[in-house]
Amino acid sequence: MAKVIFMHFDKEKDGIYDAKIGEPVVRLAKEKGIPITFDNKDYTKCLVRVEHISDEEPTSYMEDEELDELVKLGAISQEDADICQQFTVSPKIRIASMMMIKGDVLIKPFQL
Repeated sequence: MAKVIFMHFDKEKDGIYDAKIGEPVVRLAKEKGIPITFDNKDYTKCLVRVEHISDEEPTSYMEDEELDELVKLGAISQEDADICQQFTVSPKIRIASMMMIKGDVLIKPFQL
């Protein structure tokens, strides 16, 4: 199990939740009533900031599609995307609808 902390989404719903390793963030957020927008047509609505709270990588490896979208949106630079690909790590900004939980993580809203 992993600990997922949602912060700054909703004062009453923010908190620490247990999640299964490999569980999509979408499922956990919907189950707990966390108001994250999941829009697969407009990714700017579902960007989140991710912070590690453990030594292991807390979210799933990113597909090239997500990195390309983040660069296109201006959420990360091409240099950051290249580093993510080279070292198999994820950036601090993610598209929530494409994330899976891999370890303990803090998730906050992100606006461009």
